[in-house]
Amino acid sequence: MASSMGFAVVPTITRTAYDEGANALGVMTPRFAIAALLITAIRLLFGKKEGWPNIKLMVAMFFIGAVGVTAVSLLYFIAIGQIDSSLAIVLWYAYPVLVLLIAWVFEKKRPSATIVIPLILTLTGIAISAGQVKGGNTTAIVLVVSSSMIFAVYITVLSKVTQKMGLLTGASILNMGTATGYIVVGLFSTSAFAPVFPTTGKVWLLITGAAIVGTTLPFLCSLAALQRIPTGMYSVITTLEPVWHIIMGVIFLGEVMTTNRIIGASLTVGGLSLFSALEVRNKDTSTPVTI
Repeated sequence: MASSMGFAVVPTITRTAYDEGANALGVMTPRFAIAALLITAIRLLFGKKEGWPNIKLMVAMFFIGAVGVTAVSLLYFIAIGQIDSSLAIVLWYAYPVLVLLIAWVFEKKRPSATIVIPLILTLTGIAISAGQVKGGNTTAIVLVVSSSMIFAVYITVLSKVTQKMGLLTGASILNMGTATGYIVVGLFSTSAFAPVFPTTGKVWLLITGAAIVGTTLPFLCSLAALQRIPTGMYSVITTLEPVWHIIMGVIFLGEVMTTNRIIGASLTVGGLSLFSALEVRNKDTSTPVTI
């Protein structure tokens, strides 16, 4: 829950930076660089007892950040420069379904038949929301869906790796990888895609806030959750995140919620919430869950 609220702040800050002339690379690069420094400092101060994992695990976690987190966040934040964040987040929330499908195929964790109804509700809501995106922004839909698909894969892999190292250690390595990923993309990007950094102190202050409230704290909360609960349950517990994104978009960005948008978002969130309730009910009640 805490991670969902934190992550929901970032699109509002990012769109504000876009209005000031910055672009996705120009905002995300300092965001993750600052977050990496903060989390690493916290790890060095308070996580000394955790120790460092073996090289293989460190490299794996680093590349999950450099490739997975970088790709997921960059695609998504390029997309919200073209469509409302309240629409983008609803489209992006196809990922819990994808996570369960991955668990079914690769981990032989077959989902129960009871998820059919929430699955239909969720996919219907996503389809309605996709219909609200203007034809000229088809690229934005592709970017958001691609981001969601990559996230479904990386969160499954991340859950395996993060259980084998300390919380602060994992968060530190992950964010260092992500910051490095953004720097590499910026160095090798074309002139049209090159990072455009903010030029005002106000926006730099907002990015610093995004690094703390919208990155450092949510990452720590997310990794703490993944160490305690299965990925499928983690995916469905975060289903309130679209609600926070929509609230932020309406209040701070002036985004308009039409009837179809409300219906699409309601079906998606409602389907995912029902999905969550059914998954929790089907879990072994003897397994402790701590968020």
